[in-house]
Amino acid sequence: MLYPIEAYDKHGLLKPSGMLWLALAYSAKAWLIFLMAGASRAQGAQILEVIYPLRDHLYVGMGMGLPALLLMWLSGQRHKQNQWITAIWQQGKVILLFAYLADGLSQGYQLALSQGAFRWPQAVNLLLTLWLSAYLMRSTRVRNTFADQPDKG
Repeated sequence: MLYPIEAYDKHGLLKPSGMLWLALAYSAKAWLIFLMAGASRAQGAQILEVIYPLRDHLYVGMGMGLPALLLMWLSGQRHKQNQWITAIWQQGKVILLFAYLADGLSQGYQLALSQGAFRWPQAVNLLLTLWLSAYLMRSTRVRNTFADQPDKG
């Protein structure tokens, strides 16, 4: 056993760490902002306008967040010994890294559109994207979490 007993769920599978949940939530940030805007009905349009001035960027962000939402859902379904759930889950690290790559390219494109003008929100967003990408690539816990599969017994 590589990790403490608390790191495993009741089915014996390695639970996603807090950092992995943070990486998944960050990848799905457009969905979270969309839900927050919907919950604050009166100011919802204003919130979306401040964070995503161009509505197309919201839609692109929501598209890039779909893999993270799928992996969040599959984290609770992977004990069911379903072949397609296991296959998708085992490719989760690669799927998430491609989503982060797409997000980084999108941010680079937005930076090029602004002709390299420095803005703190964009800088922090890019830094977090790069840092979480490095975490996903280097973490043995992430590798082991996505490699874990249910027993056939």
